[in-house]
Amino acid sequence: MRGDAADAGSPTSRPSPSERYADRGGVRHVAIVGAGAGGASLAVCLAERGLRVTLVESRAFPRAKVCGEFISPAATADLEAVLPPHELQAAGAKRVDRLTLELGDRIRAWTMPSAAWALSRRSLDAMLVERAADAGATILQPERVASIEFGHDGVRLTLGSKRCVEADAVVHADGSGRFDPAGPTPTARGLVGLKCHARPSEPIRGIRMRASRGAYCGAIGVEAGLATFAMCATPAVLAAHENDRDALLAKIWPGYDADQRDGDWMACGVARSGYIEPGHPRSFRIGNAAAAVDPVGGEGIGLAIWSAARLAELLTAPGTLEACQSSMATLYRRRLRSRRPACRVAAELLMRPDLLSALWPALLMPSLTIRPWYRLTGKPA
Repeated sequence: MRGDAADAGSPTSRPSPSERYADRGGVRHVAIVGAGAGGASLAVCLAERGLRVTLVESRAFPRAKVCGEFISPAATADLEAVLPPHELQAAGAKRVDRLTLELGDRIRAWTMPSAAWALSRRSLDAMLVERAADAGATILQPERVASIEFGHDGVRLTLGSKRCVEADAVVHADGSGRFDPAGPTPTARGLVGLKCHARPSEPIRGIRMRASRGAYCGAIGVEAGLATFAMCATPAVLAAHENDRDALLAKIWPGYDADQRDGDWMACGVARSGYIEPGHPRSFRIGNAAAAVDPVGGEGIGLAIWSAARLAELLTAPGTLEACQSSMATLYRRRLRSRRPACRVAAELLMRPDLLSALWPALLMPSLTIRPWYRLTGKPA
């Protein structure tokens, strides 16, 4: 572990990690379950601060996953602290500064008060894991967690390979927190998340959202000429289209054709919950494992990166583990206070075009649309 060789007897020397974190319940080694955007960026932040970090990920990278691939402007500073803008641009990330809402043939577009990044999870997560390894984290991938035992003085992860990892604390960044004693994050009943990449006939400019009865779709351009199409739909709408995702997208998105699709469709449940208190003093949760807002406006990936940055600060500051958990809960609940209801209302409106149509005239009033949305969801205006 970096810093262990520091001369503790010298009054001018920097304290070793063992000394600096002794009052943090002896936390010198943190195990992180899940190497998505939250888990991998947390691994970078902790390793750079001198902690020993073991990052466990069940999938081989690069890999795709269900995600809108729009990173909220509220997380821009935290993302760029780990991956500088020039590295994001070199990977093909796009700067997004335009939001378009579409209802049938009606279109309303806004210039976003602050721009955001768009990059596929295939590229973003792989870059973050590489940065974590460069920072000194141990990467176990692909490696499945079979169980986690919590004790008074540490945690023990048993992996699918029968290997064991003993650490002082564990962070659940797997999207569900299924190994935390508090249980997994619940998913929204009657809602399915769907995602594919495609090569549309015309490039997607900015982020575009289309409303439809029982479903909505967001599209954004990412690297290599690809566009991400992310939908939320009710099972009834999917059944009406015989579970043909291409047919559903073609109905919602004018000009889409199945021949444009690049790769397979992916599907998952839609996580939805307020902040979930960890079930043990040595257990922490970030990203969707901690709380999940409706996937509108990039708040999912934004919250994952934001929560990783905040937990890294708390775990490397003086105090007890209990105080760290309490501070994290306060920060998370404050962050969700207006974001969660705002995203829930937006999602409901996008799936109820009759109601959205009645409210359409209000969308022509700048003071009632984009800037209030930014304030409610904590984006810098």
